Amino acid sequence: MPKTYSVAFKKKMVERLVGAKATSAQRLAAETGVSQSVLSQWLRHARYVPPVMKRRERIWSLEEKVGILAGGAKLQGPELLAYLRREGVEFSDYESWRLALTEGGTPAKAASRRIRSLERELARKDKALAEAAALLILKKKLEAMYAEDEDDDTDEDSEK
Repeated sequence: MPKTYSVAFKKKMVERLVGAKATSAQRLAAETGVSQSVLSQWLRHARYVPPVMKRRERIWSLEEKVGILAGGAKLQGPELLAYLRREGVEFSDYESWRLALTEGGTPAKAASRRIRSLERELARKDKALAEAAALLILKKKLEAMYAEDEDDDTDEDSEK
């Protein structure tokens, strides 16, 4: 049966995994006896799980985000969490800002590349659909013309 851990213990382990002087999950696993995969899972959940009760989502300016990231870069564990609480920032927001900064905005670039690619594909398919519709109309007109010619030929034959 898997061992269960208290929420306070999980929180304390996550605190030790974040910040400027953070301990690696592997080292913390060796110290505490909790497996590295479990520690990493707790950290992932702490980064991406939204808070239970959010009243109003505050919109942070770029300068505010940079200031908070700069202030938090020097802190670790409980000090970092206390700083974020004081600033009114959720840990998940802080982590997403930090990751966006370290990745250099690559998710935005990838998304815009994907959008451009999909727009090109859509334009190509629109052109192909318009061409197919035009060919279908021409085919119907051609069939209608031949049908009229055949009707005229049978009338001439029947008159003789």
